[in-house]
Amino acid sequence: MSGAGHMTNILKFIADHEHKAVSISPVNSSVLKGVKLVYYAPNVLMPMHSHSVGQFSTLISGQAAEANIQSEYENRQGVAEFKPVGYRHSNQIGPYGALFLSINMDSEQDSFVDEFGRLSWSLLGASQAATLWNQLSSLLFNPAKAAEVDIETLVLDLLSASLPAPTHLGRPPSWLKLAEQALIESDMSVGQIAEEVGVHRVHLCRVFQANFGLSVSLYRQRAALQKSISAMISHGESISSASLAAGFADQSHFTRTLKKQFGVTPSTIRQLLCAQGH
Repeated sequence: MSGAGHMTNILKFIADHEHKAVSISPVNSSVLKGVKLVYYAPNVLMPMHSHSVGQFSTLISGQAAEANIQSEYENRQGVAEFKPVGYRHSNQIGPYGALFLSINMDSEQDSFVDEFGRLSWSLLGASQAATLWNQLSSLLFNPAKAAEVDIETLVLDLLSASLPAPTHLGRPPSWLKLAEQALIESDMSVGQIAEEVGVHRVHLCRVFQANFGLSVSLYRQRAALQKSISAMISHGESISSASLAAGFADQSHFTRTLKKQFGVTPSTIRQLLCAQGH
C-alpha cells in the first residue's frame, strides 16, 4: 500500500516552556515544508508575529483565541485556518492548553500558486476533509509509522479537498486516465506517476480531486480494497491471501482499512455476497 519510491521523512521533537511539538518534514519537496502536532501550555500568550511560510492549521482540542490587527476570533474545532506569508497575529491559549495540527507550505512557490492562487487569510471547513486531517494526526501520534509515508501527497490531497475547486472542469485531460490506471495497477508513488504522465504532482492531485471527487490517496486505498474484495468474492481466496494480493501489510491492515472506509469487516462482506443463491 505504500508504493515504491516514497520519500523518507525527517521527524523532530521540539520542546520549550511554551510548547511541545513533533514534526514530520519530507526530505525532498518543493512545496511542503512540514506537518506539526503542537501542544501549547495553559495561558500562553504569543505576541504579534508572522511566519515566513504559509500555514494551514486546525485546533484539535482545548481552547485558544487569535487576534490580527483588525479583529479577534475564537479558534474552533472543525475549522481550518490559512495564514499567508507575513500575516501578523497573536495567540492566547486557554486555561487547559491547546493542541493544534499545522501544515507549513511554500505558498509562494510557482506550482502551488498555479493550482491554488495566491491565498489570503481565510477560514475553511476542516470537516469536509476530516479523514485526511485525522490521517495526519495519526501519523504524528504514532511517529514510528511516519518515516516512509508519502506525506506530501496526503497534504496535497487535503488541500485539494479543502480549497475551492475550479468553477468549470471542462473535458478531463488525456493524462488523467493514464494516472488513474497507474494508481490502480502499479505501485508507483504519486510523484513517479506525475512524472510519467508529464505533470507536476501538485497539479495531478488537484485535477484528480476535482474530477473524481476523491483524493489520490483515498482513491488508491479504495482501489486496493476493491482488489481484495474481488479476490475474496470472485476467486474464493482467503481473507489473508486477498489482503496480501492487494498490497496490504497483512489481514489486520485490510480489516482496519475496510472497516474505517465502509464500516464492515471482510468476513461480513464475504458472508453477505457469498451466501446461498448462486
